Amino acid sequence: MKMFEALETLDDYADDQYSAYLEYTALKDQCIIDPTTLYIEKGHEYFSEWQYFAKADGLEVKIIDGVTRIC
Repeated sequence: MKMFEALETLDDYADDQYSAYLEYTALKDQCIIDPTTLYIEKGHEYFSEWQYFAKADGLEVKIIDGVTRIC
């Protein structure tokens, strides 16, 4: 149900924000366990969007110099 509500609101966003959301959820779905933390590269293309999505999902956000991942 939560996913359905989020998708209903995507019409309010620009295409690049939608792309950011799709990439974020794809990375989040790769987790074997329930994710708790977003490790995001400080120069990531969708830095602010992913930070927003992670906080909305209740994830801790850590800014790193390495590869962006969610676990």
